[in-house]
Amino acid sequence: MYESASQQINRGIISRYPLIYILGWEEERIEKTLAAVSAKHYFDSRAVITWTAGKGFFSGTEQIADINDPVEAVEYISNSDKSSFYLLKDLPAFLNDNLLLERALRDLYQENKNRDIFVFISYPTLQLPDSLKKELLLVEFEQPTEEEIIAYLKEALVKYKLSDKISEEWVNQTANAMKGLGLEEIGHLLLTLLRVRKLKPEEVIIETQREKGLILKKESCLRFIPAITSLDEVGGLDNLKNWVTTRKELFSREAIASGIQPPSGILFMGVSGCGKSMASKVIASAWNVPLVRLDMNLVMSGVYGTPEYAFEQAISLAEKIAPIVLWIDEVENSFGYDEGSSGGNINIFSSFLTWMQEKPHDVFVAATANRIRMLPAEMLRKGRFDQVFFLNLPNDIERREILSIHIRAKDGNPEDFKIDILSSITEKWSGAEIESLISSASIEAYKERRDFDQKDILHVAGQMVPLSKTMEEQIRELTGWSFNRATPASKSDRPPIQMPVEEDPSIMKY
Repeated sequence: MYESASQQINRGIISRYPLIYILGWEEERIEKTLAAVSAKHYFDSRAVITWTAGKGFFSGTEQIADINDPVEAVEYISNSDKSSFYLLKDLPAFLNDNLLLERALRDLYQENKNRDIFVFISYPTLQLPDSLKKELLLVEFEQPTEEEIIAYLKEALVKYKLSDKISEEWVNQTANAMKGLGLEEIGHLLLTLLRVRKLKPEEVIIETQREKGLILKKESCLRFIPAITSLDEVGGLDNLKNWVTTRKELFSREAIASGIQPPSGILFMGVSGCGKSMASKVIASAWNVPLVRLDMNLVMSGVYGTPEYAFEQAISLAEKIAPIVLWIDEVENSFGYDEGSSGGNINIFSSFLTWMQEKPHDVFVAATANRIRMLPAEMLRKGRFDQVFFLNLPNDIERREILSIHIRAKDGNPEDFKIDILSSITEKWSGAEIESLISSASIEAYKERRDFDQKDILHVAGQMVPLSKTMEEQIRELTGWSFNRATPASKSDRPPIQMPVEEDPSIMKY
């Protein structure tokens, strides 16, 4: 059962915890919460007394003691006889190898057991020596809930005299988009939106996703990936597109609130260069939610702590900024199932499987794999992913679409080209190879300051060797494995085979 930070603090006071560790970034929100709890506990509106190493003790805006040393600050509270809440900001930063401060806090714990004084120490990360772990109650200030964001937005709109100009629907949509941001971050973002007059729902979503992208880069191994603008930018993959389109409504807030089971995840396997990464972007674009990539190289790098901690933090943050599509590329390598793996990745594999079973409904996982045989059976079983799609080399119809898309992308007109001939010469080419073909042809023409044409494409095609030739056996093996094991992402470009119907001689003809 979810328990807010305010409820946890109340429980700690009822249980007579003299020392409470507050884990959180937002100091203003922490102070407001403590002030509200203090008012209920002491039956008046007295201010929470705060301490920082730079300014000493303050009650509201009034300094009551100019003490900067943390040990002396704890001793000051020990000598106080005033019933109050004390908030010591950043105190854990001074605990590293500071035995005097550890001892002062343990003494304070014993002294405050029978006094109506409660001491809160706050810090953005958990830093506690073993000697204090039993004395402290830990309260985590998680990201604000959607209800808290709605209340904050309404209060801000009243402040800026815009409450009568903004609809309730706008507030709800904006709050949903801003999930995962802190209230201070939301305040900065809202000011930006108001100043540049970007208040249309699609503008709010774009700006919010940009802000989330910056936060992800600072705090975790997650990376925000801009989605493509529409499904029309992808050639072929009609079966996949239909699957994505029909499940769009199931991933909505309304469907989840109604108890409808939304899609949980999808696994893309197939030939390299055939659009597995693009397929992940297709889903995020169609469902109008952010696409966030989990970078397992960063998880294992140690930049964000141990791999286990970095992975746990990334998954936790993904849940907080949901709804999202979480993209894990080359999943067989990500969890250490490639030949060169050191084995470190496998340590977090079981955590990933457990999370896949228990994760929130509004986190959709899109995973890709090149070597599906390397994945363990427990990842492929039903319940982990809703569907396993196989992306093969594009058929004739798809190649025509892909050629037309990339010709238009280079400011060409597909009607000026013989697409049927180009499709024929690019048989068994991947979508990425066709894109490279058109790009190279346009570069060749640009050197001569002219528009590219059919001859440029044919010339470049004669110099390229597709993957289907250099890795023919591997592709044949992969295609064979996928038969009856995965759903084709593409529709066949051939009419269905009409099987002859044998007549039953026992049936009489009339």
